[in-house]
Amino acid sequence: MKSETILEQSRLPRHLLAMLPCPLKVPLEETFLLRQSSGEWKGLDPEELQFEGNANQADFYKQVDSFTSVDELPDIVITPGISSFFHDHFRSEFLDQNVFADAAEYAPNERFASIGLKDPTGRTTLLCVNPLVMVVDIKKLGDLPEPRSWSDLLNPVYRQQVTMRGHNGDSFCETVLLTLAKLLGSEGLVHLGRAVRQGLHPGQMAKLAGTDNEKGTAIYIMPYFYAKMIQRQDRVHVVWPLEGAVASPVFMLMKHNVSSEVRQLASFFTGPETAEMYEKAFFPSPHPDVASQVPDGKLLWMGWDTVWSGKIQQLTEAVNHSFMQGFQEERS
Repeated sequence: MKSETILEQSRLPRHLLAMLPCPLKVPLEETFLLRQSSGEWKGLDPEELQFEGNANQADFYKQVDSFTSVDELPDIVITPGISSFFHDHFRSEFLDQNVFADAAEYAPNERFASIGLKDPTGRTTLLCVNPLVMVVDIKKLGDLPEPRSWSDLLNPVYRQQVTMRGHNGDSFCETVLLTLAKLLGSEGLVHLGRAVRQGLHPGQMAKLAGTDNEKGTAIYIMPYFYAKMIQRQDRVHVVWPLEGAVASPVFMLMKHNVSSEVRQLASFFTGPETAEMYEKAFFPSPHPDVASQVPDGKLLWMGWDTVWSGKIQQLTEAVNHSFMQGFQEERS
């Protein structure tokens, strides 16, 4: 199995490129390698199977617009969030051309079915979702009211009181902004931008929350997995927003015309054993035969009408613009 980063390769692996959120990469890769050593997937070249952490692949996602042939793509790609794999170029070249098929051979459980999280077009396979919640630092919140809903964060009393996933102060989580834009509107995103003091990796948030570090804020928007990793749980309160935790999906793209060995590989990611691993990492799974490890709170999904609107790239740019307007106002 390859060890180079994606950008160090002259081409992508032929069979599998799994770009996974940090909480999923280690358990899935370890289980995968164990089963591979026991003789599974014998017909697949192990040098053409690659697992990567998704956190540091921003440069790779910029290259997605350069793909022009289906032969450049692995048989299976796993990718989280609404990224450039859904933008205009990749959609017109591949998603709209019947290249991919849904590999999940089951109807989703009620939690997922009730909000329509399964792709109705059958072009993508939903593996699980990363739910993002609010975490309140009780001491830093002080006398301010505890927020209960996403809309509460628009209250001016929370200005500069929020940390959310971001990088270098100019890049924030697209899936969160797209989802909250549908709920709060563009003006709401301006107010949200005013509330956010900084953008950090969720792992950094987990280390700050509940501490006396002056870099910490009163409120964090972070994945439920990292909320559970905060050491001083007695000093924080995890809030599952009334509208629902933002559902950031983890998708699999499997080509239609693949070998039986590749289909068997796909079944590893869609099967109940792996679904249990998703759940143990606090990533709810749509698999109907697996018990949930995550609270039965609502999930907030932007909707496939947004994803397949044909304007997702323009929408992403628009929500970033609205959010950054408020974010930058507070700094000027």
